[in-house]
Amino acid sequence: MKNLAFEIIGTILIIREVADKKTLKEFAKEKMDKHSYIRTVVLQTSKVQGQERRRDLKHLMGKNTFVTIYKEHGNSFCVDLEKAFFSPRLSFERQRIANLVKKDEKILNFFSGVGPFGITIASKQSLCEVHCIEINEFAYQYLCNNIELNKCQDRVFPHLGDAFEIVPEKFSNKVNRILLPLPIEADRALPLAFYSLKQGKGYIHWQVTEKILSEDTIQDIVEDRLDKVTPEEISNKASINKTRIIRWLAPRIAHIAVDLQFL
Repeated sequence: MKNLAFEIIGTILIIREVADKKTLKEFAKEKMDKHSYIRTVVLQTSKVQGQERRRDLKHLMGKNTFVTIYKEHGNSFCVDLEKAFFSPRLSFERQRIANLVKKDEKILNFFSGVGPFGITIASKQSLCEVHCIEINEFAYQYLCNNIELNKCQDRVFPHLGDAFEIVPEKFSNKVNRILLPLPIEADRALPLAFYSLKQGKGYIHWQVTEKILSEDTIQDIVEDRLDKVTPEEISNKASINKTRIIRWLAPRIAHIAVDLQFL
């Protein structure tokens, strides 16, 4: 049987590769027989797209739902996989950033989705304050629910709306650490993020996609990109503490995490 591209989130298996109906059904049945926790199999029929990061799904087998609970690092995240974005492939990155946060930090997540970065941070560091912005109303509702589900209402604060409008209104010169986990908007958000840092000092976790011919060239590529997307007054103050490949999106196309520090 043909091996199709797929991912499992909670109790839902998402097939990400189109095939004929017979192949899809056989593949779905084989996975459900092998993994007893899978309750639903769906086919992804569009890419994740738009400002709200939504995708189209088609039910194939099992319970007819797109809602599931995904567990990670001791936290639970409820999500409708058609109406809100969620990726288990960012699990390590969420935990890595959470381990960097120090007590009494004020953290801002520009594009929070259903809250996995913010809640992971708050569960790891109880003495911090995390502000999560989300423009998708469905994702925002799940964000609010997940904050309650994980009992971190005293540390994680949701904001509904466009980060590019909310941030200059509420967060200029106020935060210590900023997350930009949406590569298609991260370049545009970077200057705004800098001006949100308290006294221009702190950390920005910037995610980008780049063509990489060799992993040895990542640092140089990121430095060039930083110079292109920010004014000189910002790029001159930035120190690249770390770069790492989160995942490969295609041959030589990498999703990269960049840790910037401003002193």
